[in-house]
Amino acid sequence: MSDIKLSIAIPTAGMVRMGFAYSLAGLIAYVASNHIPSRPESSIDMKLDVVESSVIHTNREQLVRRAIDTGMTHLMFLDDDMIFEPNILDIMLGRRMPVVCTNYLIKTDACDSFVAVGLNEKRVITTEKSKGIVPVAYSGFGVSVFEIEVFKNTPQPWFLPKFVPETNSYTTEDNPFYARVREAGYKVYLDQDASKLVSHLGGKSWNWKEFKNG
Repeated sequence: MSDIKLSIAIPTAGMVRMGFAYSLAGLIAYVASNHIPSRPESSIDMKLDVVESSVIHTNREQLVRRAIDTGMTHLMFLDDDMIFEPNILDIMLGRRMPVVCTNYLIKTDACDSFVAVGLNEKRVITTEKSKGIVPVAYSGFGVSVFEIEVFKNTPQPWFLPKFVPETNSYTTEDNPFYARVREAGYKVYLDQDASKLVSHLGGKSWNWKEFKNG
């Protein structure tokens, strides 16, 4: 039997909404009662790990390092502004890929842009017809699953943002991270089925069904 040792890693500034807390409780209960139906050959040992500070990329760096140091085989990032269904981990682990992420709307009133960017450098959308997994350049970390070997084989720093002189600003930590992962030889897959099970929390909840095309 193949054992999965999973770190559920939550980088946070210290405040979470009830929607996230409810989703997290549902996920843990689901895994505890059902294990992982998509990986029937595997047992799963799950731990919850939290790093709290205002520097999100430092939080992620420390969460990954602790997962490596404690012998985890997998890490699942859950950002505290996400809502998700209990079976989402089952779907994502069932892909059996080293890197699996989800797509969700960027928090704007226009509801016209998703976080994921394809290999053609265009935004990837999620619709009712979207299914399966597709290779992408990057997406957000909101709900994402990694084999620990990805981090071991990708040199640190993993989550260092880049400075953009043209806009006098920094990137988020996700785009540079996924670029480093792809340079290390890994493909980044977007799970469209799992993407339909997430919402992005802000002043409202952004769900894929609200996407306005054109």
